[in-house]
Amino acid sequence: MAEDEPKMILIHLDAVGSHYVLQEMEKGHLPNLSRFFGEEGRIDHTITYFPSKTPTIISSIRLGENVRSVNLPGWEWIIDTAEEVSVKTSSTFLRMVFTKSRLSRTTIIYGVPIFHWMAKIALPNTADYLRDYNIVEYYWYNVDTQGHFNGEEAYINELHDFDKHFGSLIDRIDEDVNVIIYADHGMTFGQGIEIDRDIDELLGKKVRLYSYPNLYIKKEEKVDSIARQLVDETEIDFTFFELSDVTVKGYHADASIYFIKNPTDITFRYEYTGRDVLGYEDLGYGGEALTIDQWLELTGKSIYPLAPVHIYYNLKNNISGDILTLFEPDKFPKTAYSNSGNHGGFTYLDMTVPLFLKGPQLEQFQNLDYYWLPDLFHDIEGINFNQSPFRERHFIGSRYDFRKKRTVTEFSISPKYRIHFGVSFYNPDIDRFSNSDRIDFWGKGDLFRSYLSRFWVGTGVEYKNSELTPLLMLNYDIHIRKFVIQNSYATNRPFYFRLAYEPFSWLAVETVNFSSLGLRFDF
Repeated sequence: MAEDEPKMILIHLDAVGSHYVLQEMEKGHLPNLSRFFGEEGRIDHTITYFPSKTPTIISSIRLGENVRSVNLPGWEWIIDTAEEVSVKTSSTFLRMVFTKSRLSRTTIIYGVPIFHWMAKIALPNTADYLRDYNIVEYYWYNVDTQGHFNGEEAYINELHDFDKHFGSLIDRIDEDVNVIIYADHGMTFGQGIEIDRDIDELLGKKVRLYSYPNLYIKKEEKVDSIARQLVDETEIDFTFFELSDVTVKGYHADASIYFIKNPTDITFRYEYTGRDVLGYEDLGYGGEALTIDQWLELTGKSIYPLAPVHIYYNLKNNISGDILTLFEPDKFPKTAYSNSGNHGGFTYLDMTVPLFLKGPQLEQFQNLDYYWLPDLFHDIEGINFNQSPFRERHFIGSRYDFRKKRTVTEFSISPKYRIHFGVSFYNPDIDRFSNSDRIDFWGKGDLFRSYLSRFWVGTGVEYKNSELTPLLMLNYDIHIRKFVIQNSYATNRPFYFRLAYEPFSWLAVETVNFSSLGLRFDF
């Protein structure tokens, strides 16, 4: 780790929309977020990626992708139109998980309701990892899963719970640490529509693949007529498709909609026949071509924020569907997983999210009214999101075993990250260090690490009575705040239960099997 690099905690807050954050802040139910960031460190109208789905945002923003070339258009899509090769949900899930940093991959497990308690322990732990990592990324999925399974009340309660445990984190970090919390999308509650079944019944074999909001149809079918049919004969409120190289057309029961890109620059116009169902004229729009920033300013607080830009670019993406199917507010696609709430649409409930920022490298974000989330990692300079420590911490430690009446002294060095080499001296004579009756030489490597645990595998030799005996070792560490519990197995000794309390980054007080006591110094 480079000591002179800025330090940052980056928290991905899954499925938290601005609508609910502002509502709960006004009621005083999110005191720690309010206290830490204040109003100047909060951008209430941040517009996220479209489609507003977790794999879209995680797999795109982490790699610095923008909406023009998002990596994932949803949970399933057709990656090869000629051969009709599709990507399934399982592949998308794995791709999303392995896009994240090694430390944060297991946080998705904490999003499963029976493991939510693990997320509450792991979040405050992130403060301790700043001594080894400049950038720490954490993903809090609990709000999302509560909304999907249990509805609005459970969703709000879980948001309160996040605020509580975030309070435990901020009490443990220094003032020079940069902190960012971004939400990937919001959540819509209301009427759940089982739209997959309706589309299958209406279109049958015309469909190649449907994964809301993307509909892939057979090449020979007429996109325009199918888009119209979906609005007329199902509960879908909007359909959009690519009419030409510069024009996207949409259907609604009360209007035809057109998003037109200027071929010579990056500006967009909105036109319609029938009723202005997007409500942009009420915002002062007069038919002029606007830049992305101008559309953001005009529509950032509207029901359909930045829709011309998002929908145009989505349909220009080679891996997106032929037709986008979308709902008005208060309707969501109902599935077995998302029976009480869902997202993926283009209304403010899904698209408008909070962005919290505080720290010396983030002052340029203060007091902004609007922001486009895809720009986040481009606008932050001097941050290396892919760094790892150069090595583990070396250590030297010694403890006295009261039961066996001997001193155990250990030295360890780390030539590189995830590797330790060490030697352990077992000395029955505290006054004569050279009189060790056993010496273990060992090396171990880290196979797994998360914000709660770490698993090591090692090997070595034991030197005793002038004989060398090979040994194997397994260590499983559990980290809770300043405590580290190590369960240690080795072929040449009994099971070790090691408990360490680390009051400082360089000092630990240790006991093994509660029968010894000593100190360890890290450097």
